Amino acid sequence: MRLLFMSPLAKTLHETTIGLDLAGQLADAGVISHFVIDADNEDQLKTAGHPYTVITPAMGARVREEVGRVVKEFRPDAVVLSDYLAHWLTHLVSYETDPWYVQEFGVPVIPLDLHDLTNTTRELEVLGKTVVADGNILDMPVHLHPVPMGRPEVRAGGQGLPYRANRSIVPLTDAERDAVRRSLGLGRAEKLLMFPTLPWQETMQTRAGPRTRELAVRVPQLIGHYLRQLPDDTRFVVAGPYLEGLGLPPERLHVVPSYTAQQYHALIGASDAVMSAFLPSYALERAVLADVPGLFTLNSHDIGEAAGDGGRPGAPGGLSPAVRAWLAGFPGAVPPFHMWPLSWNEVLGPLLVDNPFADTAVRTELFDERGVVDGLTGVLGDPLVRARLAEARAAYRDAIDRLPETTEVFATALGRVGLAL
Repeated sequence: MRLLFMSPLAKTLHETTIGLDLAGQLADAGVISHFVIDADNEDQLKTAGHPYTVITPAMGARVREEVGRVVKEFRPDAVVLSDYLAHWLTHLVSYETDPWYVQEFGVPVIPLDLHDLTNTTRELEVLGKTVVADGNILDMPVHLHPVPMGRPEVRAGGQGLPYRANRSIVPLTDAERDAVRRSLGLGRAEKLLMFPTLPWQETMQTRAGPRTRELAVRVPQLIGHYLRQLPDDTRFVVAGPYLEGLGLPPERLHVVPSYTAQQYHALIGASDAVMSAFLPSYALERAVLADVPGLFTLNSHDIGEAAGDGGRPGAPGGLSPAVRAWLAGFPGAVPPFHMWPLSWNEVLGPLLVDNPFADTAVRTELFDERGVVDGLTGVLGDPLVRARLAEARAAYRDAIDRLPETTEVFATALGRVGLAL
């Protein structure tokens, strides 16, 4: 069995890592994998040892010819999309070409669906504009749902098959954890909070539509205000580009702008807690497996423009002075959002419903200052909060362990497209 993995998304580890994990789990069954990737993920492929081909947006529509060449030489039995949405969106925006040339090679296409798209409207935001992801996935006979962050059970009436992802990620040993923390200069009594950012979030500060651009620029200011209220023994590691609006004290700040997947996992495992301002969160997914508590923040309120008295219709009650000032200075309405600074509410909101993954981290509202600060204080040091989250993580991992072996799940997926493992 030969699989061609398509993972063209740039400036993020997430999708390629998921594809590599699946390829690694299938290797023992004799599956040979070849990857098509952006140059940003070349180090991952070198480490994993799978053959690969690099593509770049400069190719434009010529990407079809390059992938066609790979198909002719590698002769895959099937094409696997390392995230349906990433494949569609990257080809549409970065390559400006129809993503579905991959269906013209005469072999089945199996998508990894990180968002359970058959149970959403597929409405999302791209560079500040609302679009609907195409419905090609609805006609595909099978989708694979990596867990975490998916639900660890088959949903009735769908084509989705959940499978255990990232089996190699486990908690660090005490010695490994101490070594990472020493490399960051942490004392034994200090707490470490990891806050991940992504290059595309920085890009949104200049390239997105006006409202999204304002959110990209201004939300870090509010988050920084919250983080600076944490005790002085709290240190911060920003994994990704440092967003200047954060304003974190430099003597307690560690910025890791680029990293390998292994380095990223080590930072998670060495942290006392992980905070994310967007979903799906690569860091929170891995934190469940590394047994580290997490917190995510979102805005579920549709907040209108300021009225004459300075109030804003739709704003939650009990706003702190800092949040009121932030809202007063925001030009125009503030939309709800799950994937800051993008909305993606119609995709990610349903993914959290009846999903035990949501119980593994503290959920907070961005404009609830007390809720965010107290939530962070709890995940970092409150024994009761940490014990509750540890129990939820363990239950979710147990549910993952009850899933069939990944080779068995993939064999079922192959059967639906007329192949056998």
